Amino acid sequence: MNRSFFIILILSICVSANFGFAQDVDGRLMAFNEVIAPNYKVERKGGDLVIEGYREGELVKVDKVNIFDLDMETLKISSVDSTVSVKCYSDLDGCVARTLTKERNKKSYRNRLVFGIDEGRSGEEIAEKLRLFIEDLAKKN
Repeated sequence: MNRSFFIILILSICVSANFGFAQDVDGRLMAFNEVIAPNYKVERKGGDLVIEGYREGELVKVDKVNIFDLDMETLKISSVDSTVSVKCYSDLDGCVARTLTKERNKKSYRNRLVFGIDEGRSGEEIAEKLRLFIEDLAKKN
């Protein structure tokens, strides 16, 4: 009986810790989506991110990238073009698959993931929330 109780206790702790960690990742994603709205919306599907890009409320592009293809050491804020970007590890074909919604049959591969910074928004805040979200998601996967 004691051994069974001990096993159940250990399993309960593991499930609780995993559930709490999953909530942490979802909370980080929600916080990141808040700072990039209304021009972007990010969803996660396992280790992949699906990034929808909007212009004047209309969906114009969908990017897809595996988080393990992003080199977080290259995360940077550009004041010149008002963007936050992260490069891929490989410069060959790129790791970001982009579909333009007006021309659904065309896909291109980009060498970096880019988020535009709206006027009145902080590039530092976007970069930090992106970093925290990606790091937590990488730990989970």
